[in-house]
Amino acid sequence: MADGLKLAYFMVVKEGASFLGGLLLTDESGIPLDFRYTEPITPTKLQSVLYGKALESHLREEVIQKSLKELKGTPDLFILPASDLAGGWNAEVRCPVVALQKSQENPLAHQGEIFRATPRELLLQVADGAAPVRAIFAATMDLAAQDSAAAKLIEAGYHMDLVEPMERVAAALQTLVQPA
Repeated sequence: MADGLKLAYFMVVKEGASFLGGLLLTDESGIPLDFRYTEPITPTKLQSVLYGKALESHLREEVIQKSLKELKGTPDLFILPASDLAGGWNAEVRCPVVALQKSQENPLAHQGEIFRATPRELLLQVADGAAPVRAIFAATMDLAAQDSAAAKLIEAGYHMDLVEPMERVAAALQTLVQPA
């Protein structure tokens, strides 16, 4: 499946005063192709004072994300937790950036249907009878790029749970910070 769709799931967790990031690259079936993570990064007291409220986004976008870009394969989509995108994502990524989350909405009429809820948010019906998946796009993505990314997500949704790999990244990062 070397030519198939590749999805990169990125997450940063905060454990105490430290931050740890992980990036899982999967194929269109959710099978891991690569996994990278950082060691815990603990900002100094001086860095905390100087960066203030910008510290966490700086660590996510400039330090952790950039240190994880040596993946085996180029992703077609870069997927974040919705909370990361809500704060405004400014990191440079060479593919479309989208946040995915399960929704509580009623199912759309048929599998593969797409409903535009807002200019940056789509509901994607990836499984018959299930609640649609919410896709929230980076502010820099135009409608054509969003539609192209949505088609890729629908394609992958036929083969996998689109949100579940993010749960795997979170679990993997938690195992790295838990004492043995």
